[in-house]
Amino acid sequence: QLAEIHKDFVQDITYATNNQNPVDLRDLRTNDEIQKQLEIGISDLGYTYKRQREEGGGGSNVITSSIVAESVLAIWRKRPHQAKFRRKEHFGKLYVDIFKDLNAAQALLAVLIFRAVENERKRPTSTPPDYMSYASHYISMLIGRKLQDDMGVSLTDVSHRNFQEILQKFEDDQAEYHAIAVKDVTDALKACYGDREISLQQLSATFRRGDLLEMLGSHDKRM
Repeated sequence: QLAEIHKDFVQDITYATNNQNPVDLRDLRTNDEIQKQLEIGISDLGYTYKRQREEGGGGSNVITSSIVAESVLAIWRKRPHQAKFRRKEHFGKLYVDIFKDLNAAQALLAVLIFRAVENERKRPTSTPPDYMSYASHYISMLIGRKLQDDMGVSLTDVSHRNFQEILQKFEDDQAEYHAIAVKDVTDALKACYGDREISLQQLSATFRRGDLLEMLGSHDKRM
């Protein structure tokens, strides 16, 4: 028991010492049981999970631990501002919040939603609003919420058993989900600022602080 406590203490010191370098932190977590289980589970779903940054090779079937952290924090943990603006803490201070009780299906679904939103941002199929470069994490969160509602599942219900069905629903209605989420963000910004013009600096600060979360929450309750 004492040895275990000592080990945890040493590990905490190591994480704290390395907290200035997110890359080191991510590498220190690679042998966590959580990370090993995600690798196995994601492999069972037909994807490759990279626990370490120096593992080479990319492609649409490759999922990195850093993109899982970012996507899960934005979508399932409902902290889109921290997902985008506090990346250095994903494998430090925010690690347990992100990865605790996370299964492979939940992780993978979050990544695939976030990827689709980022692809739309980079190669838009319609004229994007001015704020789009700041909004991917919020849009992803709203899509995840709407998808859960449509499927009638809570996060704990999402598993390898219904993963394909939920993913199929998202892929079938992806454009609609995106449009609804964009409208919700636009409405939330209007509720914050009215009709006056918002500078890019103000927009950036608004998304960084998470000011919209309350607006989006109340908007959701009205729906």
